[in-house]
Amino acid sequence: MNSATTVEERGPLPLDADYAAERDLPVELVTSADGTRIAYERSGTGRPVVIVGGGLNDRAMFRPMAGIMAERFTVYNYDRRGRGDSDLGDPDAWTLDTEVEDLRAVIEAVGEPCDVFGNCTGAMVAIEGAAAGLDIRRMALYEPPYRSPEATTEQLAAIRRLIDEERRGEIVEMFGRDIVGFISPEKMEYFKQHPAWAAFESMAYSAYYDAIISRDHTGIPFEKLPDVQVPTVVMRGDVGDGGIHDACVQIADGIPEAQLLTMRGCDHLLDQAAWSRYVMAFLENS
Repeated sequence: MNSATTVEERGPLPLDADYAAERDLPVELVTSADGTRIAYERSGTGRPVVIVGGGLNDRAMFRPMAGIMAERFTVYNYDRRGRGDSDLGDPDAWTLDTEVEDLRAVIEAVGEPCDVFGNCTGAMVAIEGAAAGLDIRRMALYEPPYRSPEATTEQLAAIRRLIDEERRGEIVEMFGRDIVGFISPEKMEYFKQHPAWAAFESMAYSAYYDAIISRDHTGIPFEKLPDVQVPTVVMRGDVGDGGIHDACVQIADGIPEAQLLTMRGCDHLLDQAAWSRYVMAFLENS
């Protein structure tokens, strides 16, 4: 097995920062292979790092991490399709490779090899991208949700029906409660009272894409892991879904230049304040 480390540190519940605060950063656009426009903002100076969010994550969700990392990196913080200022694209033509092409477009816009941080399903996109040979230098991944409970075809059909009926709030609740499954009733109520709830509803239609991932891609892609030829750290908490945690061990073991980092007291909702310095320390270790 590759190296494994456990640390004891945790910060506040994610999104404690003022999510709705104004940002004096221009929105830049790049066009993906299928013509979908992907939006990103750039901050800081130094070696480039691209942030790839997870389900119902727009770039504003990662402003705390981007702000910390911008002190030492040029951060490219982008909206995956259907989120923030990025176009939704065609749900009927979507595959996981579609989002790999979105990441490729952002990296090509940077114009040089990039470090990549991927959260949740964004970590799956990053793994697929690295295996496909995208110009990635180093990679940090937080709890790619392999071996998590699979979404059902019936649940995907229900999301499409709710999309047709424009019932965004119900899509968010269904995705968090029934498909993702790690948002407790207490955290759901927290999010409903948070300024981010309106953003969750605005990007609700993108939940269909991550639900497809939950149905079709929860198996670890063992055959692709040897093709990930970049130094990688796989990060996990020790609270929550044991299947995801076990999968992190297997992912770290299957990627040739990977290590595993566990933080006590953390669950699947990324603690940006606690993890940022570990991400930066790894990415700077060149």
